[in-house]
Amino acid sequence: MRKSRILLAGAAVAAAAVATSAFTASNTVPDSVAGYGQGDVTGATATAINYVANPADGTILDAVVFTLTTDVTNATSTMTLKTVNAPSALNDANDGTPLSPVYDCTPTGPAWDNVSMQITCATAGGSLPTRYFQDFNAVGLTVVS
Repeated sequence: MRKSRILLAGAAVAAAAVATSAFTASNTVPDSVAGYGQGDVTGATATAINYVANPADGTILDAVVFTLTTDVTNATSTMTLKTVNAPSALNDANDGTPLSPVYDCTPTGPAWDNVSMQITCATAGGSLPTRYFQDFNAVGLTVVS
């Protein structure tokens, strides 16, 4: 009976380890400046985030360009800007207030070359509201295959 309890306990620990590793994902997002306090990337790995300021008014954000080491050419990519109030909350991907709208992103720059590619999320033009750098301190990119 003692062996069966030990075996059962070992199986439970192994099952918990498998379940834990199955529900955790690893995404790498570099530190950046200009209205940035947090970066969440789902479905891809970002190696750089570049903020494009409006040439006439440098306080306005025109676009965000992500350099990815994942081929997302045929995926749907969207970006969300949000505000996170407490500095301690910057590490919590689920904290903060999303700003409307969600921005569509499109592949730009060099195409996928088996190493990296860029996608651009335009935040200006058309019916999009003017978005100032001071409006946000976190950016999230979602990629759906």
